[in-house]
Amino acid sequence: MDRKLISIAILSAVAWSCVHAESCKYNDSMAPVLIYTQAMKEYRFKDAYVALTENMTRSQPVDQWVSGQRTTFELGQVVIGGVDVRWPQHLDPTSCMKHAIVPNVLKAKDRFNRQGSTEFELYTVVHDGKTWKIDSQKTLFDEGEIHRWFPGHRIPEFNQGMSEGEPLPGD
Repeated sequence: MDRKLISIAILSAVAWSCVHAESCKYNDSMAPVLIYTQAMKEYRFKDAYVALTENMTRSQPVDQWVSGQRTTFELGQVVIGGVDVRWPQHLDPTSCMKHAIVPNVLKAKDRFNRQGSTEFELYTVVHDGKTWKIDSQKTLFDEGEIHRWFPGHRIPEFNQGMSEGEPLPGD
């Protein structure tokens, strides 16, 4: 009798964790990163703002945050060339409906980095009860950490030189 109860308990726990894992795998926690990165690429800063928490905007009102982003992007001649948002990673399966890490590979260049660069980013997204929003962003520089989150991805070599007379982004 005890073996039967133990077996039922184990099977129930396994079944519960499988069902729970499915909800983690297929939730829409990557949506705010897709919205944000595409909006920033297209200089649509108001659209990007709605995908962010107060923490990510430093509690700035929308007009103030948009103005700061526009100034930075225009003066820096920022060009986002490519965005490769990866599947969300849930470090704790019991909290997958509350927060997740969304990896992204961003290719961009600007006035001071004319050759462009590949940035390996981790976005922390949180669910506020209604929708997912970006709460923080971290750019990875450590090779071990990059390979942990982006296994098998080649880290491009940085080229120090630029051809003389090559146009700046936005020129």
